[in-house]
Amino acid sequence: MLSSGNQIQAQTILEEAESMKMKESSVSDKVNNSPVIQYIIGLMGLAYIIYYFSTKGLDINLNIMIFIFIIIGLFLHQTPIRYGIVMKRSSSNISAILFQFPFYAGIMGIMIYTGLGNELTKWMVSVGTIDSFPLLAYLNGAIVNFAIPSAGGEFAIVGPSIINAVIELGAGLPELEVTKMIARASLAIAFGETLTNSLQPFYLLLIIPIMGIGLKIRARDVMGYLFIPFIIFFIATALMVLFVPL
Repeated sequence: MLSSGNQIQAQTILEEAESMKMKESSVSDKVNNSPVIQYIIGLMGLAYIIYYFSTKGLDINLNIMIFIFIIIGLFLHQTPIRYGIVMKRSSSNISAILFQFPFYAGIMGIMIYTGLGNELTKWMVSVGTIDSFPLLAYLNGAIVNFAIPSAGGEFAIVGPSIINAVIELGAGLPELEVTKMIARASLAIAFGETLTNSLQPFYLLLIIPIMGIGLKIRARDVMGYLFIPFIIFFIATALMVLFVPL
């Protein structure tokens, strides 16, 4: 909505999408305003819907209904920026969560059921030693956080593999020492997850709708200011997981 004096002029979704374009050309802005990725995801979703009903019949449940509505929305609104605007108009402050959580859940499902999360963990810890495993667990937590920005969900995927790797690395050591190694690895994963929250500020989905009421501010307007804290936090926590005693 645009306010001019005592008159209120309603913008169309297309007009609002055009007003949100950045003056400088950027890859993210082009993707936000392009139908290509949205249609690709929509076609993938449509293929799954066809597969679902062809294999399970008319097994209607809440999950498949939500999925169908999401896919229909992708086709109807053509670009990510327009879909985001529609979600915001219909669900206000919780729109970002409603919009992104289904996709995060999908990514988490891919990481779990394809074994991708376990393979990434195994690859990273295969070169680990008793001295370097905390740093590898830390980096693992940081990388996987880009795909699963949920500490609990992330640990459910990478935690068991890293703990098993630590047990193997600590074979022959006293049980108390192995327990300390597991605790350090678990904390390292958590610190890694927190680290990349600076580059993927998931928490802004909750903060901006509350603190930014009345302001035309989005997460991308804030992210650039988080890069220097990211570097400082990376160095500090990397040293901590390696050298600070439990």
